[in-house]
Amino acid sequence: MANVVNEKCPTCNAPLKYDAKKDQFKCEYCANVYSLEDLENYKKKNENFKSLEKMSDMDGYRCSSCGAEIITGDNVASTSCVYCKNTALIKERLTGLYAPSKIITFKYNKEDAINAFKKKCKGRLLLPKQFSDIKNIQGMEGLYVPFWLYDCNNDASLTAKCTKVMSWSDSRYHYTKTDTYNVSRAGNLDFVRIPADGSSRFDDTIMSAIEPFNYEEFKDFNMSYLSGYISEKYDVDSEKAYNVTVDRIKEDSKRYLLDSIVGYTTKITTSNSDRLKLNKTDYVLLPVWVLNLKFKDKIYHFAYNGQTGKMVGEIPVDFKKLVLTIIISFIVPFIIILLIFVSQGYRW
Repeated sequence: MANVVNEKCPTCNAPLKYDAKKDQFKCEYCANVYSLEDLENYKKKNENFKSLEKMSDMDGYRCSSCGAEIITGDNVASTSCVYCKNTALIKERLTGLYAPSKIITFKYNKEDAINAFKKKCKGRLLLPKQFSDIKNIQGMEGLYVPFWLYDCNNDASLTAKCTKVMSWSDSRYHYTKTDTYNVSRAGNLDFVRIPADGSSRFDDTIMSAIEPFNYEEFKDFNMSYLSGYISEKYDVDSEKAYNVTVDRIKEDSKRYLLDSIVGYTTKITTSNSDRLKLNKTDYVLLPVWVLNLKFKDKIYHFAYNGQTGKMVGEIPVDFKKLVLTIIISFIVPFIIILLIFVSQGYRW
């Protein structure tokens, strides 16, 4: 039987949702609130704490509250019953190799995320109607996205071709003098908690764009924090994600060393080298509100940092509205001019 648990109110058995702003769990039915310690103590005392019964299908579970069948994806670690809204935490996907060490909980709620999206769309006259439809916007989901964090050291070096250009003039000529230098820089650089998206389902560009997260607010992972949200386990392993991170570290090292060369008119990197050492790897869950909207056979991805409130995503232009706007911009002035001529007695 699959090891899957629910977060329920000890008083009325209704679903609980974690409120990160108040650091407490609230029941929306009986209005009772609980701390994480309250829930842990309750679980220890209640040996009959309910679980979801695994069905014969690999990804099918039966809700212990209402008996409905819950179907999940391979990587979903927490979800909810569409009928009774009971939170389902799939414990086997959150333990062992899939056990996160830390979690940053949501500071901003769904309403905050929707308002941020509306603000991003505000004033865009060529916005496709799908992006203003409240039914579509309500599809915003709160997800705990799996991330790998790496502590690395890079013994890096760089050589650049640099120039100093001087110009002056006299009564007859304008002079330019260019001096060329080969400049070298080297440094032993430490990188701490460099993040890499651990889920192939999310666009890496979008996930990188919502950084940074404030790692000072990390909490020790506890499955109860997932109540009311969806989460996933990683499907991009540590080694594969690190390979992507290496490229990022090399690029950042190169930029840092090049920026340390000052006082030159131009500078172009001619060679560079890196010797990386991986010191530590952590597996964590980070809070992200996600909205996916389809327009003209393309899916547009939007992400809202659930901790810092940063919204990212590309908004397309509705070319039908663009054409209509262009036509109107020509027709309206023409009609106004025509009316002016007619009002002044001009005839053709």
